[in-house]
Amino acid sequence: MAAREQALPERVTLLGIRHHGPGSARMVAAALAAVRPEVVLVEGPPEGDALLPHVPDLTPPVALLLHDEAEPARAAFWPFAEFSPEWRALRWAHANGVPVRFFDLPAAASLGDDEPPEESGDRPRAALDPLGTLAEAAGFDDPERWWEDVVEHHTDPRDLAEAVAEAMGALREEFADEVDARTLRREAAMRQNVRQALKDVAGPIAVVAGAWHVPALRTLPPASVDAAAVKGLPRRKVSGTWVPWSHGRLASSSGYGAGVASPGWYAHLWECAERGDAVARWFAKACGVLRAEDLPASTASAVEAVRLADALAALRGRPSPGLSEVMEASLAVLCGGDATPLRLVHDQLVVGERLGEVGEGVPTSPLAADLARLGKRLRMTPSASIKPVRFDLRKDTDRERSKLLRRLEVLDVPWGTPDTTRTLGTFAEAWQLHWKPEFAVALAVAARHGTTVESAARTVLVARAGAATRVVDAAEVLARSVGCEIPEAVAA
Repeated sequence: MAAREQALPERVTLLGIRHHGPGSARMVAAALAAVRPEVVLVEGPPEGDALLPHVPDLTPPVALLLHDEAEPARAAFWPFAEFSPEWRALRWAHANGVPVRFFDLPAAASLGDDEPPEESGDRPRAALDPLGTLAEAAGFDDPERWWEDVVEHHTDPRDLAEAVAEAMGALREEFADEVDARTLRREAAMRQNVRQALKDVAGPIAVVAGAWHVPALRTLPPASVDAAAVKGLPRRKVSGTWVPWSHGRLASSSGYGAGVASPGWYAHLWECAERGDAVARWFAKACGVLRAEDLPASTASAVEAVRLADALAALRGRPSPGLSEVMEASLAVLCGGDATPLRLVHDQLVVGERLGEVGEGVPTSPLAADLARLGKRLRMTPSASIKPVRFDLRKDTDRERSKLLRRLEVLDVPWGTPDTTRTLGTFAEAWQLHWKPEFAVALAVAARHGTTVESAARTVLVARAGAATRVVDAAEVLARSVGCEIPEAVAA
């Protein structure tokens, strides 16, 4: 320890977590109940603090969406699931009337980068998944299984947090030369926020952060050192909102840096944690998925699958079946060794597509803001009554109006409906405009596809093109893409 470095005061409890891990979520919930902190610090952008009062009105999975007000296309998402440890910390703080804050690097620092904005992830270059590295060293193929089987045998949450800190410290020493500059800046900002919390309250403080960062938070260098590390960061006006998210977008296969391989499975574990019948209920769901596709899946088969999963776990020395045992039993018993029906179970249950909800009081999304700007520029005012309009496609403004309505149609926001009862020739179109209140909800849902009307429509059309299995489906997507004037979708 350097001469001027100080150890973190004992009243600060560091809770190193694995993002979107139900084991970490249970650890955080137990630790907060034991520590009873006066303030909770959660890894995330401080600009999101203004949106924290809306947490009780949210149904996860949801995402904190922050964007540059001057350039809304520059945006980033911070997703939360019901089983995310950060979400449990936010919920506990609100339920107990305890102040809670985000204490990471400001979002303005990442939104101001020259690189395209990406979904926020806590993955250092040194080790994409620190807990995964430890699990692999211990012979586990699933980091969450290692966490459940090896780590959670600690009965004291604070002892568990200390054990995680020691393990991460060893990893940080091994990968010290590979920690990137942005991670170091983030940790400097975190320490600055911890210092502020120490000044604000005299009682216990709980800090919920990625386990990888815990070793860097255990000591406090001189404040001037951290101030110099974050000096010169971009200053931009950042706004945000909460948007519905999905389990599919939480999956690592979606490209999300901090994603997990099996969000649907983790959600199931979280929901069944108190009942203790997670495996049996899982096979009941799997049978339902197979039956929906007219595939045989009897109750007797589900019972045998449970027995096989239990036997596999016993042979491998595990206290209970994990995802690997459950999927192997599903393949052998429910699917008869055929991997094709197993993919249905994987897509619908292991990953899943559950969509979250946000309350009516949540601020508008960048997508809605982009639509408002376009409507103002094109002089299109939403109206609760049906309004017939005619567009002359030889005029740029009218062509832009038609293009906007067609793109909104793709996003399931049918503000305008083509009027097929009027024949106007090849250069004109007739529409009926009718704005409905539920379109605001549709816009919030569509926000997960992009931050502008154009980018969101492009994402949807490209996805539909990739999913088209018949010529008629591909032709429909092509027609919509041409009408929306989105070249990437046409090419797809």
